[in-house]
Amino acid sequence: KDNAEQQSHSAAMIYLTKSLDVTRPVISNDGWEHTCTDLLTIHDYEWRREVLEERYGSLENILKLCAAGRPLFANGWEYKGQPILVTEFGGISYQKGGTQGWGYSNAESDDDFVKRYHNVIARLLASAYVQGFCYTELTDVEQEINGLLTYDREPKISVDIIKAINAGEWEEGADV
Repeated sequence: KDNAEQQSHSAAMIYLTKSLDVTRPVISNDGWEHTCTDLLTIHDYEWRREVLEERYGSLENILKLCAAGRPLFANGWEYKGQPILVTEFGGISYQKGGTQGWGYSNAESDDDFVKRYHNVIARLLASAYVQGFCYTELTDVEQEINGLLTYDREPKISVDIIKAINAGEWEEGADV
C-alpha cells in the first residue's frame, strides 16, 4: 500500500493498456490496493451472514474494507465511483468424494454447505452497491476443496439449489 514503485508501475500499466484499447475496462490490482482503476474489485472470503450484511450494506462500509488485511486503495488513490465487483469470495470448504484440502470456512454437511453458500450469495445480491461477483471456485482443485463441484466434477449439492440461490429464489429452511 505504501510502495511508490509498485503504485507507479500499476498506474503505468493502466495507462499503457488504455493507450492500446480505450474500449475495455482495466483493473489496476485485482482485490485490493488499487491505484487508477476502471473497476473496484474486492477479494473477500468472509462467510458470516451478519458480517456480510453490514459490510455490503453501505458504500461507506465497503470502502472501509481491508481485504486480507489490505486496503482497497493504495495510499494516495481513492474511490471515484467505479463499479464494485467482488471478484473472489466464498471459499467454503466441503469435503466430498475423498479429496483432502482446505478452505476459508468449513461446511460439515449438505445443509451446512447450502446455508453458507446462501449466506454469501444472498448478501451480495441484496447489496445496492455490488454490481457483480465471481464465486471461488467452480470445482475443487489440487489443494483447495472450495468448489461447488468435486475434483471429479460431481456437484456437491443439487444444481437446482445452486441455481435457485444464484437467482435469489431460494428460501432459508427449504429442503436440501
